[in-house]
Amino acid sequence: MEFTSVFDRVEGICTIHVTGRYKRPEDSLGLQQFARHMGDKHGCQRFLIDKTQAEIIANTLDTYITGTMPLDFDHKQVGQRVALLYASVLPEHKFMENVAFNRGYQLRAFDKMDEALEWLRLREKH
Repeated sequence: MEFTSVFDRVEGICTIHVTGRYKRPEDSLGLQQFARHMGDKHGCQRFLIDKTQAEIIANTLDTYITGTMPLDFDHKQVGQRVALLYASVLPEHKFMENVAFNRGYQLRAFDKMDEALEWLRLREKH
Protein backbone atom coordinates (compact mmCIF):
# COMPACT_ATOMS: atom_id res chain seq x y z
CA MET A 1 0.00 0.00 0.00
CA GLU A 2 1.23 3.47 -0.83
CA PHE A 3 -0.05 7.02 -0.29
CA THR A 4 0.72 9.96 -2.56
CA SER A 5 -0.77 13.41 -2.24
CA VAL A 6 -1.53 16.66 -4.01
CA PHE A 7 -2.82 19.94 -2.57
CA ASP A 8 -4.97 22.17 -4.78
CA ARG A 9 -4.54 25.70 -3.38
CA VAL A 10 -7.33 27.15 -5.51
CA GLU A 11 -9.95 24.61 -4.38
CA GLY A 12 -8.41 24.07 -0.93
CA ILE A 13 -8.68 20.30 -1.39
CA CYS A 14 -6.07 17.78 -0.29
CA THR A 15 -6.14 14.70 -2.52
CA ILE A 16 -4.59 11.46 -1.32
CA HIS A 17 -4.17 8.57 -3.75
CA VAL A 18 -4.11 5.10 -2.20
CA THR A 19 -2.65 2.24 -4.24
CA GLY A 20 -1.95 -1.41 -3.57
CA ARG A 21 -3.44 -3.67 -0.88
CA TYR A 22 -5.29 -1.64 1.75
CA LYS A 23 -6.28 -3.63 4.85
CA ARG A 24 -8.90 -2.24 7.19
CA PRO A 25 -8.62 -1.22 9.97
CA GLU A 26 -4.80 -1.44 10.18
CA ASP A 27 -4.02 0.74 7.16
CA SER A 28 -6.79 3.20 8.01
CA LEU A 29 -4.84 4.52 10.98
CA GLY A 30 -1.82 5.18 8.74
CA LEU A 31 -4.04 6.93 6.21
CA GLN A 32 -5.56 9.12 8.93
CA GLN A 33 -2.09 10.06 10.17
CA PHE A 34 -0.99 10.86 6.61
CA ALA A 35 -4.10 13.02 6.05
CA ARG A 36 -3.62 14.77 9.41
CA HIS A 37 -0.04 15.67 8.51
CA MET A 38 -1.11 16.93 5.08
CA GLY A 39 -3.98 18.93 6.60
CA ASP A 40 -1.69 20.53 9.17
CA LYS A 41 0.91 21.35 6.52
CA HIS A 42 -1.58 23.00 4.13
CA GLY A 43 -4.36 24.11 6.48
CA CYS A 44 -6.67 21.78 4.60
CA GLN A 45 -10.15 20.84 5.84
CA ARG A 46 -11.42 19.07 2.70
CA PHE A 47 -10.00 15.74 1.58
CA LEU A 48 -10.49 13.54 -1.45
CA ILE A 49 -9.22 10.03 -0.67
CA ASP A 50 -8.89 8.25 -4.02
CA LYS A 51 -9.00 4.48 -3.48
CA THR A 52 -9.86 3.60 -7.09
CA GLN A 53 -6.47 1.89 -7.50
CA ALA A 54 -6.50 0.13 -4.12
CA GLU A 55 -7.48 -3.42 -3.28
CA ILE A 56 -9.58 -3.06 -0.12
CA ILE A 57 -9.26 -6.02 2.26
CA ALA A 58 -11.99 -5.97 4.94
CA ASN A 59 -14.95 -7.71 6.45
CA THR A 60 -17.99 -6.10 8.09
CA LEU A 61 -16.38 -5.83 11.52
CA ASP A 62 -13.20 -4.31 10.02
CA THR A 63 -15.34 -1.74 8.21
CA TYR A 64 -17.25 -0.88 11.39
CA ILE A 65 -14.03 -0.47 13.39
CA THR A 66 -12.60 1.78 10.66
CA GLY A 67 -15.68 4.02 10.79
CA THR A 68 -15.43 4.35 14.57
CA MET A 69 -11.67 4.93 15.01
CA PRO A 70 -10.96 8.49 13.92
CA LEU A 71 -7.60 9.78 15.11
CA ASP A 72 -9.31 12.87 16.48
CA PHE A 73 -7.78 13.67 19.88
CA ASP A 74 -8.05 17.43 19.22
CA HIS A 75 -11.41 17.32 17.38
CA LYS A 76 -9.98 18.64 14.08
CA GLN A 77 -11.71 15.92 12.09
CA VAL A 78 -15.18 17.01 13.19
CA GLY A 79 -14.85 20.12 10.97
CA GLN A 80 -13.38 18.25 8.03
CA ARG A 81 -15.17 16.98 4.96
CA VAL A 82 -13.85 13.70 3.52
CA ALA A 83 -14.88 12.18 0.18
CA LEU A 84 -13.85 8.56 -0.36
CA LEU A 85 -13.61 7.73 -4.06
CA TYR A 86 -13.92 4.07 -5.09
CA ALA A 87 -14.05 2.34 -8.47
CA SER A 88 -17.60 1.38 -7.45
CA VAL A 89 -19.48 2.08 -4.23
CA LEU A 90 -20.25 -1.18 -2.44
CA PRO A 91 -22.62 -1.68 0.50
CA GLU A 92 -19.61 -1.90 2.86
CA HIS A 93 -18.52 1.61 1.78
CA LYS A 94 -21.99 3.00 2.50
CA PHE A 95 -21.97 1.16 5.85
CA MET A 96 -18.70 2.86 6.85
CA GLU A 97 -20.09 6.22 5.69
CA ASN A 98 -23.11 5.67 7.91
CA VAL A 99 -21.01 4.66 10.94
CA ALA A 100 -18.78 7.75 10.59
CA PHE A 101 -21.79 10.04 10.04
CA ASN A 102 -23.42 8.69 13.21
CA ARG A 103 -20.26 9.67 15.09
CA GLY A 104 -20.49 13.26 13.79
CA TYR A 105 -18.04 13.11 10.89
CA GLN A 106 -18.61 14.40 7.36
CA LEU A 107 -17.56 11.45 5.25
CA ARG A 108 -19.18 10.21 2.03
CA ALA A 109 -18.42 7.45 -0.45
CA PHE A 110 -18.46 8.14 -4.20
CA ASP A 111 -17.65 6.37 -7.44
CA LYS A 112 -17.65 9.51 -9.61
CA MET A 113 -14.90 12.11 -9.24
CA ASP A 114 -17.11 15.04 -10.29
CA GLU A 115 -19.74 14.20 -7.66
CA ALA A 116 -17.09 13.85 -4.96
CA LEU A 117 -15.57 17.23 -5.85
CA GLU A 118 -18.98 18.90 -5.99
CA TRP A 119 -19.78 17.64 -2.48
CA LEU A 120 -16.37 18.75 -1.17
CA ARG A 121 -16.93 22.26 -2.52
CA LEU A 122 -20.06 22.69 -0.41
CA ARG A 123 -19.43 24.93 2.57
CA GLU A 124 -22.29 23.94 4.84
CA LYS A 125 -22.60 20.58 6.59
CA HIS A 126 -24.72 17.87 4.96
